[in-house]
Amino acid sequence: MAERLGFSSSYISQLENGARIPSQKQLATFAKAYELPEEEVRRHWTEGKIQQVSKEGNYKFDIKEVGEKHVQEATSKLEQGLEELKKSFSTDDGHFKLPVLVAIPIDDLDGHLSRTNDLVMMPKESIVSSHRVYGVRVSEHPLPDAGILAGDFIILDADVAPKNGDIVIMSTPDGLAMIYYHERGDHLEIRPEKEGFKKSYPLSEIKILGRLVYHIKKY
Repeated sequence: MAERLGFSSSYISQLENGARIPSQKQLATFAKAYELPEEEVRRHWTEGKIQQVSKEGNYKFDIKEVGEKHVQEATSKLEQGLEELKKSFSTDDGHFKLPVLVAIPIDDLDGHLSRTNDLVMMPKESIVSSHRVYGVRVSEHPLPDAGILAGDFIILDADVAPKNGDIVIMSTPDGLAMIYYHERGDHLEIRPEKEGFKKSYPLSEIKILGRLVYHIKKY
């Protein structure tokens, strides 16, 4: 591996043991050497690092059986591990850090976006930087006709103007719904029809909360 990548064997050993963290440029070298997509290499390495940090034995202890010093040491190690992981993320390699919400807010979207601490990295090429773009886990408002089911993860753009055929989340007098956008005159039709909703609503009575940008399946 060291020979193929052009790195020293000792450096590869440090990477394998978690003593060193590869830069974004080095991850790109891995991808090129093994003819893999850069995003796939970054994703697999990040998931492995998160698992390593979460399972590290040094972070596990019974607080009733240890002193304050041990608690501080364990906390410090955990913080260092998480900081190292954060440093491996960069918005200079073609990605944006997007906020992730626990639910789709009907009101005060800006407030919810400003208060969340959860983030997800997404490619820049399909994200408009000046728009309010956010992620959310699908729960109560799936769209089976599009293969979007409970547990899937979606990215929504709250500021893009939807066109007929786009998938949107909207607020109606009867609640939230995920539908295919289909505007007819001054009304928006519910396609597919949903139980508990009318077949169409005046545009003045609805509020589009986001157009679907990305859909990530849960398997």
